[in-house]
Amino acid sequence: MKKKNLVVLAAALLISGTVLTGCSSDKSDNKDAKTEKSSTKKSDTTTGASITNDATKLAGGLGEHGFWLVAITEDVTSDKDITVKGSFKDEEGTVARELALYKSNPDTHKPDALYTLTVPKLTIESENFGIAQGTVKGDVYANAKGFHFESDADKGTKGTVDGNLIFKTQALKDAYDGLADDQKGTVTGEIKVAE
Repeated sequence: MKKKNLVVLAAALLISGTVLTGCSSDKSDNKDAKTEKSSTKKSDTTTGASITNDATKLAGGLGEHGFWLVAITEDVTSDKDITVKGSFKDEEGTVARELALYKSNPDTHKPDALYTLTVPKLTIESENFGIAQGTVKGDVYANAKGFHFESDADKGTKGTVDGNLIFKTQALKDAYDGLADDQKGTVTGEIKVAE
């Protein structure tokens, strides 16, 4: 619960910063906030977040040299496949990645708005990747352990895949099947193992 509260707080602070940045005269739409970067034997880590509504910058933020937390503040469409890769740690030092597809209310820390990322294919190669709220419209290929959704039971919102969810191995699918319901999100298509 502490981790979820920290993630929500971080997203709220970053979104607040986006609003303030949007009031400036700088026309750049990349609101990347990189706070710390270091290397270890097991993980290249970037403790920080990226907020952007540009599909190319979003793909970069989810890439090998991106951020552990990537958020959008409106619907985004990419005509290219996006791959989530690299090993990252959150502020607690846990290997994790997150795609935040919602606007957080700064007072309640609950989602006020949900967004959609439309992409032909989203391939996940980073461990413990979560889709937080909102919708990924397109097929999702989970090739790394720990894939999950984040939801808000109070608001009744869940992360969603509007497409198929395809696991690289049966073991990855079995681990997903064993998750609590609030971590399974909603999938409109098939949930299966790659052939």
